[in-house]
Amino acid sequence: MRTTIIIEDALYEKFKSLAAKRKLSEFINQLLREKLEEEENRMLSKRMKEGYLATRRERKSLNKDWDSILAEDWK
Repeated sequence: MRTTIIIEDALYEKFKSLAAKRKLSEFINQLLREKLEEEENRMLSKRMKEGYLATRRERKSLNKDWDSILAEDWK
């Protein structure tokens, strides 16, 4: 896909000095892949943490229910 983007002059100069042998589009594609993977991993970690915390709350609630049932059976 072709697109037009605006790159800050200072960033473009850094690119030219660091990646002169690579094409700009290859360089940007690689950066986007890496950044998107980072973002996907960050979002996955966040969802996993939220799921863990929700499960932990559910377990506490269930444990309270079982504690009262077990206490009644032992009387």
